[in-house]
Amino acid sequence: MEQNKKGRSKRLATKLEYEILVLLNENGGEMRSADIETNIEKRLTFDEWESHEYESGGFRWLSYMHFYSIDLVKAGFIVKNKGRWFLTDDGKDALSKHNAEELYDVAHQAYLDWSKKQEDVTGTVRADNTDDAEINRFADIKAQADDDLMNYIQSRTPYEFQDMVAALLRAMGYYTPFIAPKGKDGGIDIIAYSDPLGATKPILKVQVKHYNLNNPVSVDVIRSIFGVAKDDVAIVVTSGRFAEPARQEARQFNVRLIDGYEFSELWIKYFNKMSEDDKARMPIEPIYFIKREEQ
Repeated sequence: MEQNKKGRSKRLATKLEYEILVLLNENGGEMRSADIETNIEKRLTFDEWESHEYESGGFRWLSYMHFYSIDLVKAGFIVKNKGRWFLTDDGKDALSKHNAEELYDVAHQAYLDWSKKQEDVTGTVRADNTDDAEINRFADIKAQADDDLMNYIQSRTPYEFQDMVAALLRAMGYYTPFIAPKGKDGGIDIIAYSDPLGATKPILKVQVKHYNLNNPVSVDVIRSIFGVAKDDVAIVVTSGRFAEPARQEARQFNVRLIDGYEFSELWIKYFNKMSEDDKARMPIEPIYFIKREEQ
């Protein structure tokens, strides 16, 4: 019985994830989540189990859509912001290379890889034997939490976001003797040391870009920081996302990229190691669920 439920869950998740990417691709790479819901309901056929309505409200397929879209986010295939979902270049590429089953496997593996790195995170971790009631609840809470964090980051000024990046680096154990004041910074916004004197490698040179999701960081930014970082570690942090050519250039020149979603995850992970003043730059609180034992 349990195995049958897992099989049905995977089949439902597979067709939903694929249809999300297809819809976004057909509509210029951007749609409101409400419009995605409406179109999926029109385009896909759901059996009795998939269309089951919970007592608390909402349909099973709809909860699964939001729940398993997390896999697409972790794979870098979509990004979400303020109720809108965006198809990334990686997502478009995956859609051209994979059928629905293959795409599910790739996205789900990306989720599993991400989940393994979250051992120190205080919050929620999804288990695939989660029951339907928890899927319904988790999907709503996780979507709201992701939107809240991204909306908060987007609402900061460029210099407030720069200070948040410096706060995160300090929580990760780095010293930040240089944070660029307002005005020209020569292409470097933050310099971070491994020790108080900066005598120990690595030295991090960080460029901060406070962009929205409609304005991905371009390849020129990557080339710029690579030119000034020289033998030090080059990092670009954005409140938004990176264009695919920028990601390709970063891989070629070993520039570390952190987009808005990864920044949010790192903020959660290192939040408890921050000073009270730094915590106040984006105050958060954990959400707890009972951990289910494997069947």
